[in-house]
Amino acid sequence: MTTPPPATAPERTLTAARLPALAVGAQLLGSGGGGEVATGALLLRRELDRTPVTLTPAADLPPDTVVVHVGQGGAPDVLAERLADPDDFVRAVRTVTDVTGRPAGAVGVIEVGGLNTLIAGVAAARLGLPLVDGDLMGRAFPRIDQTVAALHGLPTHPLALVGPGGYTVVVRDCAPRRVEPLLRANVLALGGAAAVALHPLPAATLARIGVRGSVSACLRLGERFLAATDEHRTTPDDLAAALDAELLAVGRTEEIVPRQDLTPGWATLTDRRTGAVVRVDLLDEYLAVTVDGVTRAACPRIVTAVDPSGRRPLRADQIRTGQHLVLLALPALYDWPAEAASLVGPAAFGLDLTPAPHRTAPPGWGRRRTEGGPA
Repeated sequence: MTTPPPATAPERTLTAARLPALAVGAQLLGSGGGGEVATGALLLRRELDRTPVTLTPAADLPPDTVVVHVGQGGAPDVLAERLADPDDFVRAVRTVTDVTGRPAGAVGVIEVGGLNTLIAGVAAARLGLPLVDGDLMGRAFPRIDQTVAALHGLPTHPLALVGPGGYTVVVRDCAPRRVEPLLRANVLALGGAAAVALHPLPAATLARIGVRGSVSACLRLGERFLAATDEHRTTPDDLAAALDAELLAVGRTEEIVPRQDLTPGWATLTDRRTGAVVRVDLLDEYLAVTVDGVTRAACPRIVTAVDPSGRRPLRADQIRTGQHLVLLALPALYDWPAEAASLVGPAAFGLDLTPAPHRTAPPGWGRRRTEGGPA
C-alpha cells in the first residue's frame, strides 16, 4: 500500500482561499455530471468567510464517531436555479441523528465530484464539525446506491430529505433496491431539490471501507489544473501531463444524440491529431470513450471534457455541436473490484462494453488504497 506523507495543518484546513481549487477539482471529478458547482461554491464561500473547516481522515476520528453523509438531491436545472438554504442540511443531519439516537461527530461527502463535494463542506461549517477527508464514490455517480457502502452491503437508512420551507421526509428503513426510486419520488414531491442526509456510519467502518483522502486529492487536482491553465500556451498534452491524466482525444463535436430518459445518448467527434472517430456515451456523466471502435475508457474511470479555449471543465449537458473538446481520463481514486461491474460499470447504464483497465492515482494526489474487500 502506498501511503502519502501526513497532511500538514494548512492542508487539513479548508479555507476560502482554497475554494477555487476545490470547485474546479470537483468539476473534473464529476466526470461531466454531479450538478452545477458554482451554486455550491457560493454557499460554501459564505460559510468559509466566517470559519474554516477542518479536514480529518476517518481513521483519525474516535472509532465510534458517527459520520453522517450530506448532499443535495435533485435535477441539475433545478439545483442551478434554486439556491439551497444551508440550514436545511443542518435539519437533515439532526433528523437522522434523532432517529439513531446518537449525535453526529463529523460530516461525510457522498461523492467527491460535482456539487455535493461542496455541499458537504457547507453542512460541516454550519454544524461546526470536521469534514471527513474521503467520500463514498471516488467520483460522481447519478444514483445513491452506486457507493462503496452499497458495495459492502451497508444500509442507506435512516435518511432524511428536507425541502423548501423545512418540509421533511424521514425514511427509517428501506430495502436497498427501493432507495433510489424512493429518493427520486420524494425529491420531486419537495419541488425538485432537497437537502439529503444518510449513511450514518461509525468512523471505524468508514476508515475501513470508504474512499480515503479524496477531498485532499480533489484540492490537489484543482490546484494543478489552475496552475496549468494559467499558462496561456498550455497544450492538451501539457494539461494531461499536469493532471497525470491520459489524453483520449482532441477534436470538434460533429453530432450529439440526446439521451432518452435512462437510455444513454452520445456525442461523436473527429480527433484532429489522428483523424480517428471518437464516440462519447453519456447520461448525466460521461460513461465511455470509444476511439475507432475500441473502448479507451469506461466507467468507473473518470472521463472529463475540457474546453480548449476557455480551459474549463464541461458538464455533459454543456456540450454543443461544433464545440472543440479535450477528452481526458483521470487516475482513479478508488479501485472498484470486478464484482462491482454491475453497480458502476458500463452494464449499470445499459452499455455493452468492455472497460479498459484504469490507472490509479499517484501518491501525490493524496490517495490511499482501500484495504479489504466487500464485507
